[in-house]
Amino acid sequence: MSALETRYRRLLAWYPQDHRARHGEEMIGVLLAGAEPGRSFPDPRDAFDLLRGAVAIRVQRLVGPASSAHWRDALNAAAIVAPLFFLVTVTGPVAITLFVSGPASLRDHLVSLALAFLPNGLLLLLALRGPRWAAVAWAWIWGLGGSVLTYHTLLVLIGETAAAAEWFIPSAIVSQSLPGVLAALLMTFASRPAEGVNLVGRGTLLRWTAVSALALAATTIVWHAFMVDLFIEQMTAPALIAMACGAGCRTPVGRRAVLLLLPIVLAVQGQQAVMQLELRGWPPLLLEVLLIAVLFTVARHGFRPYGSGTVSSPDRLA
Repeated sequence: MSALETRYRRLLAWYPQDHRARHGEEMIGVLLAGAEPGRSFPDPRDAFDLLRGAVAIRVQRLVGPASSAHWRDALNAAAIVAPLFFLVTVTGPVAITLFVSGPASLRDHLVSLALAFLPNGLLLLLALRGPRWAAVAWAWIWGLGGSVLTYHTLLVLIGETAAAAEWFIPSAIVSQSLPGVLAALLMTFASRPAEGVNLVGRGTLLRWTAVSALALAATTIVWHAFMVDLFIEQMTAPALIAMACGAGCRTPVGRRAVLLLLPIVLAVQGQQAVMQLELRGWPPLLLEVLLIAVLFTVARHGFRPYGSGTVSSPDRLA
């Protein structure tokens, strides 16, 4: 195999696998036949045409009419995963209450935690067992009014001055409300959210939820008990998210579900990234991004995909 053919095949790797299987050799033959003798690098125009064709095919498959079933299933799966994600992310604050001294402080923490557990737990219950309209209504009620309720609760718990300084800021209100509003949008457009459990797999959801909750609790307890500045304490949530997204991206439905959930993940984790950037600077943040990329890639390519993951063929997403 010549160097030119090797480089052309690298460009063809951007095409979907089934497209390469049907047309790859024919495309290679045409490209090599039209190449100048002695050329070792692809012609820039040919390279541009190959990449443009790969992008066009993938976009057509992503949003074309044939992908409507995949998007429908992805919405159902994302509508279930979103409240689970919110429930898991509060595991760290739950663990902190173990080290709170005094009944007043413990009461304050429990009230704050109830605002995180109960609304999303009710949303998950309504999505699985209740009527769809009730789940949609509650998702919008909490998505739009949750920050207001939290603000007034903080007025009672920590005082007007502290609450005003931290919460009564437009950017803070938007950042706290945005994840809930995005979850409400997913619940609104999901036709049958309960089917998301079957798509992902009940056992898979339970395992990921349990492992993630235990990992977040353990790292939080270690940090608050010993005040050790552990790199892993800050990386636990991003690492778990990267592995879950990588595993989900093995199937067409999973990739679409991850794409739908990405704004919620960015809204929640983006605030932490900004804080880490202010505290530590760019080098540690870039190292974290590299580690997240490695974990995502390993989870994405480390195992064989299970199948199409559609309602008509309910294979697992992860």
